[in-house]
Amino acid sequence: MRETANARGTWEIFGGRAALDLDPDSILAWGVTSGADIYCWLTTGDDPDLWPVLVYGRHTNPHFQVHPFGMAEFLRRLVTDGEFREETISVVLPSTPTFVKWREQKRRSDAGLDPSTGEPW
Repeated sequence: MRETANARGTWEIFGGRAALDLDPDSILAWGVTSGADIYCWLTTGDDPDLWPVLVYGRHTNPHFQVHPFGMAEFLRRLVTDGEFREETISVVLPSTPTFVKWREQKRRSDAGLDPSTGEPW
């Protein structure tokens, strides 16, 4: 709920309807990055699978981007399309993202290794 309020407040700060013509009540946050980007849905209908993704990129230009596809497609592009990723978010992701279970991350960290890669620091 707090991130939704942050996203709506940021939309207002950066020009509101004059900058991006939408109903602020349609902004619903679903994710954030370590770079303070906020990922949102635009709740523009009854079918959540069809809600476009709105990204507030703290260090992107423009600050707000609307992607006319759902969250699953948005995430697929983030992990498979380097150009899309660079234009869309403020953080640098590995060129080949991987998934590491939290227990494995903890084991690596406890062993003095990089939790994401398992390599020595």
